[in-house]
Amino acid sequence: MLESIKKTIAYAKRNGLGPAYYAVRERLEDQKKEYEYIPVSEDELKRQTEEMNETSKSVKAPLFSILVPCYNTDAKFFIEMIESVKRQTYPKWELLIADASEDDRLRNIVNERFSDDTRIRYIYLESNGGISENTNAAIREACGDYCCLLDHDDVITPDALYYFAKEIIVSMDNTGIEKPSKCSIGLIYSDEDKCDTDMTRFYEPNFKPDYNLDYLLSNNYICHFTAIRTNILKANLLRKEYDGAQDYDLILRTCISFSFRNEEKNIKHINRILYHWRCHEDSTAANPASKKYAYEAGRCAVENIMQASGFNVRVDELMHVGFYRMEYPDGIFRTRKDIGIVGGKVTDKKGTLVGGIYKEDGTALYYGLLKGYSGGFQHVAACQQDAFAVDLRCMRIRKKLRPLLKEVTGLSYHSNKEILGQKNIDADPEDETVIKVHGKHIVIPDTWDEDKIIKESIRFCKAVRHLGYRIVWDPQMTVQRN
Repeated sequence: MLESIKKTIAYAKRNGLGPAYYAVRERLEDQKKEYEYIPVSEDELKRQTEEMNETSKSVKAPLFSILVPCYNTDAKFFIEMIESVKRQTYPKWELLIADASEDDRLRNIVNERFSDDTRIRYIYLESNGGISENTNAAIREACGDYCCLLDHDDVITPDALYYFAKEIIVSMDNTGIEKPSKCSIGLIYSDEDKCDTDMTRFYEPNFKPDYNLDYLLSNNYICHFTAIRTNILKANLLRKEYDGAQDYDLILRTCISFSFRNEEKNIKHINRILYHWRCHEDSTAANPASKKYAYEAGRCAVENIMQASGFNVRVDELMHVGFYRMEYPDGIFRTRKDIGIVGGKVTDKKGTLVGGIYKEDGTALYYGLLKGYSGGFQHVAACQQDAFAVDLRCMRIRKKLRPLLKEVTGLSYHSNKEILGQKNIDADPEDETVIKVHGKHIVIPDTWDEDKIIKESIRFCKAVRHLGYRIVWDPQMTVQRN
């Protein structure tokens, strides 16, 4: 309770009393939502073990190197981490423990309790180089086809490597690849939840979306549990200057290279909770504000990577620590040639979200979200993100795609210049620095009902996506529904 009060006070100081009120209210409502982690049944674990005992003999079966940097780790947490790896139903792994501790406690635990398992490799580090350098020491020793990043005080579920291995083997079968090290999959990630110190209470499940570039630029939603192909990792070691956000920096560099080569299909999401993020006094999971430096490192990492990729951007912090907003000084369409449409929120008169971002079946994401709410502890409704479709009522369109709107829907797009009646402007007003809807760019006929508007929005967005463009939803663009 005291920690929650401290967080609320810090939030209010940073963002004001109004936003703090909504944040507390939403948090309390989220805590009432029921969640129960149901462990995999013993029968299913036995079935997986029998399946993988045979599968792991195949030349297509990948070897996973699980990398764990340690520094003065709690002995109980350390033992439970190792045991969670040993319980894997997929047996082809090695556990690399890179230990920079100030004493021999962890070395002794490995020697006394786990010396009979040759898959566990203890690496003594003569000095503590920080999280990035300590992890890099393990990366250099890795022999696996894929490397998995595991925190020293967290645990993975017994079926974690089973699902990762299945994803890789299926991909190899589909593409005719014979060696796991040559598999086209570059990165795999799973869902996760949080647990208390004793691992008796599980909460805040993070059911993640499939790969979403612009959401990743807003927040490290991929996080745990992650596997990266080893040849990629060895060529892109962790960078010490981003300690605290070193995993975010690594994931960004890996994913962006796939995104801008049009190879996003090689980033895979396992839609299962395979990782338990333990919350204790010193953990970021329990108290995000305890590592404020990490979130500044994250902001710098996003900005640095995008600028190094040739994009003129500025990255600002959102109200929520660890969440960011991409700004484009030269205009989003000039800067991001991959984006064809930017859409925003459609609200009712009370500010409740009633549309704006849609799934392929017309379902509105975040429907009914109250004004001032962010979409839960992951603040997903406050972040820029890739969308399947956005709403014609709150939409900006790349200039070369505007004739397509007329072709698909019969509607015309009105520029800001036309809306504001401006006559003598040299620059194209559709590339203004700030994404802002000055008026209704697309006038919707009075005869169109809600279903018709959504249907036509999706049809047009499908046509734009077919041409290879990305559609981005920006929640700071807002229009009120008539």
